[in-house]
Amino acid sequence: MGATLGAMPVAGAHADRGPYGVTQRDRADVPKPGTTSAANRRLQKDLSALGYFTGPWNGRYGPDMAQAMFAVQKVNGLKTDARWSEEVARKIRKGWAPAARSTSGDLVEVDLQRQLMMVVRNGKVVKVINTSSGNGKPYGGGKIATTPRGVFTVQRQVNKMEKSPLGVLYRPKYFHGGYAIHGSAYVPPKPASHGCVRVSYEAMNWLWKSGSLPIGGKVWVY
Repeated sequence: MGATLGAMPVAGAHADRGPYGVTQRDRADVPKPGTTSAANRRLQKDLSALGYFTGPWNGRYGPDMAQAMFAVQKVNGLKTDARWSEEVARKIRKGWAPAARSTSGDLVEVDLQRQLMMVVRNGKVVKVINTSSGNGKPYGGGKIATTPRGVFTVQRQVNKMEKSPLGVLYRPKYFHGGYAIHGSAYVPPKPASHGCVRVSYEAMNWLWKSGSLPIGGKVWVY
């Protein structure tokens, strides 16, 4: 697999998308957490155009929008507070999105350093999702909460909420023994799991519905 690191303008990462622009707005017409507005909906559309997963375009600046903001802030090296700012807006206008390391095939890449998941198709990032992996802390008799690195495949999946010794996993897709990509009610912008890769419930639903991570699907964790 080829490697391309860091963030890059969409013109390079997604050449077929063309020039990117953000809708003009009044200074007071800005996205605000905890509200429903046209400004929020425009932000959802702007982020989605760059590949960031926002959930439904309903104008609600709630948990799904917060997850998308975590992701775009991580990609651009900004403070991860899930809040809109002029600095975030400038990065969006410039079209900054992450680039894949892989150059061919369909797979999911998990970037542990930046705590991001990317759905990749033939070297093109089609979806960027905030994630939270192993926090590196000891637990359960000397074990360490780490997420294994390497290239894996989805071995099995459970289409429901599954109980495990370490908690509940929403619609898990297991890629290495007991390690899974799964939905969680708590997906902070930092490592927080026992080793699994957490995404939001809505993002996990999308992974199932879109067929982006089937049985046998490749998962590259680095």
